[in-house]
Amino acid sequence: MGVKSLQFFILLFFSTATFSLAGPFTKEEKLILKTEPPFSAIMAHPEAYIGTRLFVGGVIAQVQNLPDRSLMEVIHKPLSKSFKVPLTTDLSYGRFLVSTRKFLDPSIYTKGKSVTVIGRLSRVQPGIIGKRPYKYPVISASHIHLWADIY
Repeated sequence: MGVKSLQFFILLFFSTATFSLAGPFTKEEKLILKTEPPFSAIMAHPEAYIGTRLFVGGVIAQVQNLPDRSLMEVIHKPLSKSFKVPLTTDLSYGRFLVSTRKFLDPSIYTKGKSVTVIGRLSRVQPGIIGKRPYKYPVISASHIHLWADIY
């Protein structure tokens, strides 16, 4: 292998490594985080934030497929600083629903998997957790990233 070929492969390796470290979100998408209100504030008064663009994550509780859309219930988790992966922690400010026109296969989007979602808070939907009434903020998703399981 010549010097030029070796240089090409080294350049290719570092370019690929750098690109893969960028994560699944664009710089523009990450800018949402700079203006986004804290999730605790959204949960306290969700109606006040309707129309706000959000960048949130958590762990899937369940997925429902309706005739015209999929709804995913997510238990909120804080996001890591670097890649925006939901952290493995007991800290949570509540639950939210993700609404998308895409079909979310419940065999893939399974309970306990981590997701990060970008979208707009579109409405508040009443629900029940156990026997307790609950107000779910509903995020109309523009980007859903399902994180791979790490073993």
